[in-house]
Amino acid sequence: MSAPLRIRYRFDLPDGSQKTLDFTFDSSSFRLANAPPAKPPFWTELKFNQCANCPLIEREHVHCPAALQMAQTLEPLKELVSFDTVGVTVQQPERTMYAETTAQQAMSSVLGLIMATSGCPWTDHLRPMARFHLPFASESETLYRSISMYLLAREMAAPDGRPAFAALQDLYENLHQVNRDMSRRLGAATSTDPARNAIALLDSYATLLPADLERSLEELKPLFDAWKTK
Repeated sequence: MSAPLRIRYRFDLPDGSQKTLDFTFDSSSFRLANAPPAKPPFWTELKFNQCANCPLIEREHVHCPAALQMAQTLEPLKELVSFDTVGVTVQQPERTMYAETTAQQAMSSVLGLIMATSGCPWTDHLRPMARFHLPFASESETLYRSISMYLLAREMAAPDGRPAFAALQDLYENLHQVNRDMSRRLGAATSTDPARNAIALLDSYATLLPADLERSLEELKPLFDAWKTK
């Protein structure tokens, strides 16, 4: 069995202290393998502000899988305010990255990684993209990665079919619902706002893609001139 994969986020906080978040993933499935908190907070319960489109049922899932994994991440960073400037070092097997950014932008990167790998039935569709995690990705990078992942997924699932984007748009509409309801849930988790604003940043991508897909694809076409049949 291959060794687990690990990603570490180290935060250099405004008061001079450091906080470290360690994430461990199954080497094959890239599902998040961190142990849940021994005493999960009330806002992680599945029934608490459960996403309107959540297919999970309480008798099988007492807790929201994404919220359960977020709980231990939010605790050490709960004193941050959205526009606090933090230094963030991200250590991955392939590389180490550093950025000086806002607390909300840094937490958006962390929460996006958690949501895609925690077992949420909707955000689980993004797990292939999380496997090649790109911290602090821009809108253009996220758009390119989302479309690339989707087209590959279509090929993997139906190699003889013709890719269409209706399913991708439908997925992102459902992700928007998840983000909106998760924001409500996180409102009960902390008295400060970076976590909710981090979800809002994630949601900006979820709402951007369906509305802007055709125009964005046109803008990307020149990048693929070399692929045109001669």
